[in-house]
Amino acid sequence: MEKLGIDVWQLIWHIVAFGILVFLLWKFLYRPILSMLDERRQRIAQSMQDAQKAADYAANVQAELEKQRAEVRRESQAILAQANEMSEKLREDILAQAREDARRMLEKAKEEIEAERARSMAELQKQVADLALAVSQSVLREAIDEETHRRLIGDFLSKTGGAR
Repeated sequence: MEKLGIDVWQLIWHIVAFGILVFLLWKFLYRPILSMLDERRQRIAQSMQDAQKAADYAANVQAELEKQRAEVRRESQAILAQANEMSEKLREDILAQAREDARRMLEKAKEEIEAERARSMAELQKQVADLALAVSQSVLREAIDEETHRRLIGDFLSKTGGAR
């Protein structure tokens, strides 16, 4: 090989040096890079798992919120229905109370009218009795006492239907 210009000892030394270099690179560079890449792959996988867990949690929270929103909507509709029912009952109660008040007022007015009619009739009877007494005194011109006159007028009124 010397004829080709290659020194065998130098070639061996180059091969040994190259082997040592490959060994050192493999030991101190390639392994740490592989372990670093492996760690990064694991971190990425863990991040992906965490992201999936977060997405699942967000979906669960979203579903729970939707369920709560539906429950709140249902409760608000029930409250509105109850409020409408209560307002309708209150309206009916107010109308019934107003009708009852009107009936009582009408009854009271009838009683007052009846009382006024009775007072008017009593006043009219008194006036008729006084008029009859005056007429009878002027016609009879005799001395009949007032009590007898009143008794006679009462009898007259009872016969004619004036004393009701």
